[in-house]
Amino acid sequence: MALNISIKILPSAAKCVTVDMVHNIGDFISELLSLMESSIVDNDKKIHGAALDITKAAPVFLDETTKLCRAYSEATKVDNCTMSITDEDATVKHNKQGLASDVIRITSSTIQTMCRLGTYAASSGGSQVILLNVSWKGVVSLLQSGKGMIEGKVNVREIIVTLLSLSIESLRVAAETWCAPLLETLGATEARRAFLPIKFFLINAVRICSTYPSEAMIIYKNIINCAVVITSSSILFSKKPQLKAANETLVELLEPTLFVLLDTLMKSSDLTPESKCQLAHHFFENEEDKSPDLMGQANQREINLASLDCIFSMDSDVDHRNRALLPAELLVFLHFLNASSWLTEMVVITLSKKLQTLLNILTSEDIYSYVLGFQIPALNGADQSPAVVWQPVYTSIIQALKAFMISTVASSAAWNELEAFLLENIFHPHFLCLEIITELWCFFIRYAETETSINLVNQVSLLLKTVASPEDVLSPLSALRKVARSLCIILSYASSATVDQIYTCVLNGENSSKSSILHLALLMEGFPLDSLSDGTKELAMKKMFTSFAGYLESYSKNHRVINVPTCKLGVVGLPIHALASALQHSANRQWLPLCQLSVT
Repeated sequence: MALNISIKILPSAAKCVTVDMVHNIGDFISELLSLMESSIVDNDKKIHGAALDITKAAPVFLDETTKLCRAYSEATKVDNCTMSITDEDATVKHNKQGLASDVIRITSSTIQTMCRLGTYAASSGGSQVILLNVSWKGVVSLLQSGKGMIEGKVNVREIIVTLLSLSIESLRVAAETWCAPLLETLGATEARRAFLPIKFFLINAVRICSTYPSEAMIIYKNIINCAVVITSSSILFSKKPQLKAANETLVELLEPTLFVLLDTLMKSSDLTPESKCQLAHHFFENEEDKSPDLMGQANQREINLASLDCIFSMDSDVDHRNRALLPAELLVFLHFLNASSWLTEMVVITLSKKLQTLLNILTSEDIYSYVLGFQIPALNGADQSPAVVWQPVYTSIIQALKAFMISTVASSAAWNELEAFLLENIFHPHFLCLEIITELWCFFIRYAETETSINLVNQVSLLLKTVASPEDVLSPLSALRKVARSLCIILSYASSATVDQIYTCVLNGENSSKSSILHLALLMEGFPLDSLSDGTKELAMKKMFTSFAGYLESYSKNHRVINVPTCKLGVVGLPIHALASALQHSANRQWLPLCQLSVT
């Protein structure tokens, strides 16, 4: 009865904003909120017969109370502006301050009550959906309208943490049910029913974080942990074929909102660049102090894809849990690499310094097997109608790193970090890391400006010259051949101008003997002769055939006896090796007539 009467009174009270009215209505609402809360939470014990009526009236009462508080807040803000512009006597100012105090008291009390009711409704198993919606929407609405007034009375951080906790708990309940051994294939409809409340909690968290970014930044670790837990659940679902539809639904419904929650902090103009860097620096923080050998060998058996208990555990071994959640942390980190085009320069630089740690993590046995053997669902297509597609984790890593490479061009400091990263790892000992680095090199060479690509490739050429040795040129596993192999793969994607520059640099070195060794090493590893410009290609052919013909002539003069001491640099048959390698790796048939002519 009290709720129904109040529902009719509150709209009229919202229009009457006087000090006495606000003070009296505030006391009335506080009492009624307390009565309503205890009646709903304890209805089975106290007033079971009226439970249904209270359940129907409570959401309407909360909605009207929210409207009342918003009206009072707006009126108070107008009065505060008036006080700052006009001169009023002390009595009027005292009344205005009393009005603001009462409005803050009413609003904060309403927010706190609705938080508790919203939390209670979330644990009711779906029987209090209307109360859940009204409560949390009211909380968000009042926090938005009361910004600048209620911060001292309401713990905004605690409200955000509550929403994140509700999201994780709802996901935990669903995951435990679905991961049962005898569960049949789960349909998308049932999965959507379970994920919609989680999306609701996340959306409200996004709205509060966008209104109070400074408060949200203080609990950034909780926000990242929520993202990692949800992503870990997706990875867990990927291992179970019967949960394919659930996994796709999770990516479709939760992942965009989850990333918007993270992006809200990065896009906020109220946060300093240093604060945003702090968020980026948090990724892989526990792994940075460990050497690559330790991560890749000593601890590789300790890393396993997170189990259900590990994902949602709060009191297990922290280090073990952090390591088990690394695959999920990796995927969340990839989001920031993909989003680097709009991140601030300082954040991009911070992310570029994380790339080496990223490679180190990939050397762990379970991580690289996950990267190579797992497929994950991802949104692909237009923003209005994206579709869920399955792709290897390796593909996701490559795409994110390529997007990040493009973004670093705008910052000289970030590009310097990336350039050093590429050069330092061009001969990475781990096969997966080497494959990734080679892919990035090829992408860079394919699309970079000619001058930029030449400058960077020249540094690899300098490294090639430092390891040149006649003893190693015929050994496929030598340092010389490995460097030459990597350089040839990179140059296969380069422009003709870049290939010409490197070829000319090798042939015209100060030491002609060393140049011949480098020339042979490159040819044996498949130097892209067909990519040379016509003029340079003609000179290259003439040089090789001239050397070959000269070698044959010398061989004939010595009565078909190879004089080893007189062989250039002690490499027996160097011109033969060079020409044979060129013919083997060239797809251009114009070499064959010249070869036949030389033999003749």
